[in-house]
Amino acid sequence: MQPITVESALIEKLKMAESSTEITFKKNTVSKLLLNFFKEEKTKVSSDAVLLMAEMLYVFVEEAAQRTIKQAVAEDCDKMDIEHFEKILPQLLLDF
Repeated sequence: MQPITVESALIEKLKMAESSTEITFKKNTVSKLLLNFFKEEKTKVSSDAVLLMAEMLYVFVEEAAQRTIKQAVAEDCDKMDIEHFEKILPQLLLDF
């Protein structure tokens, strides 16, 4: 996996903020993820729960990306790498 430059990540984030298209998780994918954690096969997930979980996943991924960029900038690196993500991951998981 290629490291992503901090500049390209920030530019991409600005482009996403300016555009009207928003990245979302597919409802079917989120539903299947949720159902994998239930022990009983009869358990159902409401559409509201799927939408809420999709929003939580979006917030989690967005926060992870922002913290990874901050970590790379703090280390005065031109590129983000998996090591930057690994450094922010413990605190991120504690926060969520």
